[in-house]
Amino acid sequence: MPLLPPKSKKKRAKLARAAIAALAAVCAAVSMSASPQTARAIVVPKSVSTAGPLPEPSGTKTDLPPSSSLFFVLDGEISSRGQAGTLVQAHLRDPIVIGGMTAAPVGTLMQVRIVRTQGAQMANVDGSVDIYFEPLTLTNGRQLPLVTPVGHIDPHLSAGQASTRGITDTVGDIIIPYHLLYHMLRKGMEVDLRPGTVLRARTAAELRIAAGSIVVITPPAIAGAADAPRPAFKPASVATPPGFVPPTPKPSPSVLPTAQPT
Repeated sequence: MPLLPPKSKKKRAKLARAAIAALAAVCAAVSMSASPQTARAIVVPKSVSTAGPLPEPSGTKTDLPPSSSLFFVLDGEISSRGQAGTLVQAHLRDPIVIGGMTAAPVGTLMQVRIVRTQGAQMANVDGSVDIYFEPLTLTNGRQLPLVTPVGHIDPHLSAGQASTRGITDTVGDIIIPYHLLYHMLRKGMEVDLRPGTVLRARTAAELRIAAGSIVVITPPAIAGAADAPRPAFKPASVATPPGFVPPTPKPSPSVLPTAQPT
């Protein structure tokens, strides 16, 4: 089959482009002249309400069990550059309402004690700080002990961030001259909790309404291995106590017969 000259190929390409443009124009004209379509409504089924107990209104419970979460907002700053023994003020974010009585309103002050601090050091050692929550003073003057869920605070690095930092340092040690010396002299990150940071605490006692007032009920102390057991029942003695006289059985047992001689 003889090959077509270049001029005929160009003509065919022009004709194809013209045909495509004409077809697009015809489709546009048809769509503009056609009558508008009516939109179809999408029917959404109504949600069926399941029968269940209604949520209890806030403040109608008559007790606050131990290990309940309380949230406090920092008024000061907690830093790994601070000093141990410092008290940082925080306030209660949400009120504590029991049985319609306010045990502690919003803004009740609480002290956060800084137990230990360690600043960032060279060789990429991060800083840390240990904190402790002081008891919360209620409106009636009683002290509610608190538990510190996170007592040790250090810069949070996910596994990916820690891996990325390690890989970056390794690549820098290989490529950049004297980067190993910079890596050894670089300080780690500090801990800085600014005012407005929300801290979570847990209650270490129970709040209950008794005789028209809110009382604090602390749980019993945990018995250790060396403590005497305090069972709710009288246990049976393991050894015979001194001076114990066995009781006489009633009725008295009969004498065993002797063997008859043969």
